[in-house]
Amino acid sequence: MWPLRSTSTRPDGSTMSNVPPSPRQLIGVGANIVGFVVLGLVLGWFLDDRLDTSPLCILIGLGVGVLGAVVSSILQFRTFLKD
Repeated sequence: MWPLRSTSTRPDGSTMSNVPPSPRQLIGVGANIVGFVVLGLVLGWFLDDRLDTSPLCILIGLGVGVLGAVVSSILQFRTFLKD
């Protein structure tokens, strides 16, 4: 289990704080992942229904949703990993 707050010393003598993300922040990351994927699927399904291009838009929407989820997760985890 992670400690609530700990500090360590860098070689140059400065300190950095190793504070883990809170459960609320981690739930937010998970919600973003689900939201992007579901949104991509729903938009793809809607476009497939309107354009009559059965699996094409769903697959494109899924790909865009997964890509958006990955980019969003990376950006959020970068803030957790900053010193």
